[in-house]
Amino acid sequence: MKIYVLIAISAKNKLGFINGSYVEPAIDDKDYPLWSRCNDMVTSWLLNSLTKEIGDNVIYSRKAKDLWSSLEHIFGQSSGAKLYHMQKEISKTIQENNNISGYFTTLNRLWDELDSLNSHLGCTCACNCDGKKKMAKFMEDRRVI
Repeated sequence: MKIYVLIAISAKNKLGFINGSYVEPAIDDKDYPLWSRCNDMVTSWLLNSLTKEIGDNVIYSRKAKDLWSSLEHIFGQSSGAKLYHMQKEISKTIQENNNISGYFTTLNRLWDELDSLNSHLGCTCACNCDGKKKMAKFMEDRRVI
């Protein structure tokens, strides 16, 4: 679900409200009312995407960034149980009566979900040590197995 929310907020050019790049101006700044209105709009989008029970736990976040941080703290932690479940689901996936396209689509969805749980493995540096290539090869080998 996180990816759907990020895509929707990005499409509205409002990612800065959840990643902190749109800094809150001083309350007496002429841009404060505009920032506040946009912040409230993003906050309402986030709250409306949640169940009532979850929303009730984070409804008093004043900034969209704080709300997003709370949600990431609650749901964004990759746990061993989630990783185990994903690996188990991938390993038991078989083609059965599906055509090759449907089977591959299912596997790709599961692999993408696993990759999102392993997002800490991605290298974002501009190194020359072939670390990125080695990691990509490792992930590809894992998928083959």
